[in-house]
Amino acid sequence: MPESLLSQFSALSGADSSMLLLLAKATIILVAALGITLAMQRASAGARHLVWLVTLGTLVLVPAVAAWAPLRVGILPATSLEEADRSVVATIAASRELPVPPVQPGTPNTASPTTVPVPSNSASEPLGFFDDMSGISILVAIWAAVVLCIGGSLAYASVAVRRIVRHGRPLESEDWLTPLWEISDRLGLDEPPRLLRSDDAKMPFACGVFSPTVVLPAESDGWTPDRRRAVLLHELAHVRRHDLAGHTLGRLVCAVYWFHPLVWTAAKRLRSESERACDDLALACGARATDYAEHLLDIVTSVRRDSTPSVALAMARRKEFEGRMLAILDPELRRSSPSRGQTMGLMGSLAVIAILVSAAAPVPRSGNYVPDAVASSADSDSIVEDTSPDIAAGIDAPVQLNGNSAAETMRESVNDPGTGIAADITAGAAAQSDAQPRDISIAGGPVVATVVNGVARIVAKEVLSALGGVFKSGQGQGAAARADDRPILLARVLRTDTSENLRRVAAWGLSEYAETQVGAEALAFALRRDASATVREMAAWALADGDDGNPTINEALGAALRGDANVNVRATAAWALGNVGERQSADVLTAALGDASPEVRRRAAWALGQVEPKEAPRPLLAMLSDADPRNRELAAWVLFQIEDPGSIPALEAALARESNKDLQLDYIRALAAVGEHSVDAIRKLLESPDAKIKSMAVRALAGGNATGPWPWPWPQPRPFP
Repeated sequence: MPESLLSQFSALSGADSSMLLLLAKATIILVAALGITLAMQRASAGARHLVWLVTLGTLVLVPAVAAWAPLRVGILPATSLEEADRSVVATIAASRELPVPPVQPGTPNTASPTTVPVPSNSASEPLGFFDDMSGISILVAIWAAVVLCIGGSLAYASVAVRRIVRHGRPLESEDWLTPLWEISDRLGLDEPPRLLRSDDAKMPFACGVFSPTVVLPAESDGWTPDRRRAVLLHELAHVRRHDLAGHTLGRLVCAVYWFHPLVWTAAKRLRSESERACDDLALACGARATDYAEHLLDIVTSVRRDSTPSVALAMARRKEFEGRMLAILDPELRRSSPSRGQTMGLMGSLAVIAILVSAAAPVPRSGNYVPDAVASSADSDSIVEDTSPDIAAGIDAPVQLNGNSAAETMRESVNDPGTGIAADITAGAAAQSDAQPRDISIAGGPVVATVVNGVARIVAKEVLSALGGVFKSGQGQGAAARADDRPILLARVLRTDTSENLRRVAAWGLSEYAETQVGAEALAFALRRDASATVREMAAWALADGDDGNPTINEALGAALRGDANVNVRATAAWALGNVGERQSADVLTAALGDASPEVRRRAAWALGQVEPKEAPRPLLAMLSDADPRNRELAAWVLFQIEDPGSIPALEAALARESNKDLQLDYIRALAAVGEHSVDAIRKLLESPDAKIKSMAVRALAGGNATGPWPWPWPQPRPFP
């Protein structure tokens, strides 16, 4: 059966076989991607999204790779030279209107076996629009018409997005800019996207490949701070992951391969996995799964009819909402994004597989089959002669079977402009004449092997060059920083300039040089002595990027936390000490737990969780009895980080009197972090009637990270002077 199918494929014309081969290659790549993602169900959504992104990207390159670098693989049934020669003659005859040779008077009307009759069309028969178009031409016309329709719809959607953005109102109030800068800083964005409010938007969405913009509906005016933060986390995650470019790629591939159902499936999976990957990133940034799912549910149910243009990325769609909700609430799922090395390895492997599939070009298997009549005489005369003058003009010499005369003759006929023989037919006949017999071969032998090895060397060279470029770039940047005069000039401005605004800008710029001694000393000087509270706050923020072993930084931040009169400066200093992570700052942070400002106390508690002192301070244990549940939750997280066995009695007492189920689970997590010292406390929880508490207790006994990660990021909003 496979041999029969291959025989039928080899009998197709060039255009028919090319289109069928293109469809087969795309299907193989898509089926392979589908199988890979099915095997990666327990992997992160980011990894599966990467598979679909590379798959759709390679589909764009399939025609180009097949045309520019074909790897001819001998899998089609082998043909004899006689059959090859006859197929060449038939191809020539079919491509022309060959006149029948005139019959001389008195000569019998006999035709050569190779004479091709020319069908005549009746002049009275009317010609329709498609009568003089081949079947392939009609299919190409239909394909192009559908591509234009889909392209037109995408263009219309782009215009609609531009109109919404143009009429949107920028959100520039502090209650929007503060979480925007905070989340941008947490996600590592160099610049936050534009934030707009539009009456035409029903669902929050991100748009703009080159100029990212987040558009919020009018209902966002009444959102709580937690909901605003959840929405911005999700939308900025799209910007951080460059999902807008991937979404655009998926739409374009669907337009080109509109006839292939697996392409639409791949684009749908690409979008679904990108949404789940953004959900995972939001949860990894500290969003509580239950609260995040609740915000998502309220937003989806509040929109009756989503009119978000197709080129934009809406926050949620009803059709895919159920699966996302289950994934958000599933504590077993992996939510970590692939590392840079894993990403490069996965992309490289998939790209190599896809390129090899794209470049494969089936050709007839080589062989040394020779007809018996010919084998008896190596010097026989021509096998094929054509009485047609046109064909005779195209083939100057008879096709011989001795040596390489057949291949040479056909190559000469190709060089003749009057023959019109396709080069690929000549190459195929030459391969049949020259190649050695084998079961499955690559036509061209050493030539193709050389090409493959050359391509591999080029790819390896480019990869190593790119890695070397990154390494050299890092070295170059380090050398540039050492030889750069900018920190000296900025330090001079910060110390001596009379303009408060310029000193603040200088402090902001010195954050890039806080690890240098010049930058650290200038920022420490400003934090201690500058008369402006905004400049001191900026200096404290910039010192957070300094070296944890630099005593100048720790002393300046500690002094500001102890004695600065401004609350914002003290809070920023506490946050900076937590980012520096020097354990010696635990004493000054413990003292700050008694600060008059609740915000300073919370920042100091969080910073203790970052520096991880050996013992839990008593003021921290007292926070387990705080009236504010946020402070109790923060205290549980800090104790989870410190892992002090001395905190077990305080955690047991807090667990016994706590009525909030979420906080009870947080206390159990903190107990589990202590290890074997907390076994007695956890043993009592195994008899709890609450399934969640019992499950968490079992996980706590299992040890390790069985209770799951517990991140508590506290990014300081990036100031923009």
